[in-house]
Amino acid sequence: MTTRADVDTLRDAGQGVVTLARRDLQSFWSSLDLTRPEAARDELLEFVPQLVREYGDVAATVAAEWYEQVRYEQAGAYNATTVNTTNVEQIRAGVRANAGQLFTDTPDVMLALLSGGVQRYVLASQRGTIARNVQLDPSKPRFARVPTGAKTCAWCTLLASRGFVYLTAQTAGVSDHYHSECNCQAVAEWEADRHYIAGYDPDAMYEKYQDARAAANSLGLPLTDANIATQMRALYPGDFTDGHTH
Repeated sequence: MTTRADVDTLRDAGQGVVTLARRDLQSFWSSLDLTRPEAARDELLEFVPQLVREYGDVAATVAAEWYEQVRYEQAGAYNATTVNTTNVEQIRAGVRANAGQLFTDTPDVMLALLSGGVQRYVLASQRGTIARNVQLDPSKPRFARVPTGAKTCAWCTLLASRGFVYLTAQTAGVSDHYHSECNCQAVAEWEADRHYIAGYDPDAMYEKYQDARAAANSLGLPLTDANIATQMRALYPGDFTDGHTH
């Protein structure tokens, strides 16, 4: 079965790719003339999508190699495919949305925002590659969203509480529901009914989800994931990175 060591290997490999991408982003940022914000914005609109595509390829390759290794140990040899999820227009829209920082006295704020976006977009190719192979693999594995930090946010916990039940990238939130600096991994498993990944307890997460769902219902709120996540933060403020601690 897939182990915590396997999950940590995937996480560390992805973080290594992100570190390289951020190094190149920092180097490019240092070359910009920030006294000309319009020109700097236009250069970033060209550079950032190229950067994400380049390192998205690397992240996808790392994920495919990881999938092949874990699959070999559990279900035999398999040639994994890679998926580069880079969406140029989406990335450019993000650059434009943050470009106002270039016209302020603190333009470096934009670098931090771009760095978070690069992390999210590069790892999308890693997560998408795992999800795609789960879909294509004739051995019919499943995958789950597995947090890897000491704590995670309520939103990620809500999605992770579903365990190894996901069959498509969409139902796992691979494409749309990972935020910047998210440490969750899309993890494949061939023995989903008896898996054990140290530190990942979807049953306990699901109990909190159910409590929060009941709380939202008692308040007359629509039972959306967003409202339920809000109630999870309120009910268990110390359990999440975005809990209500005041």
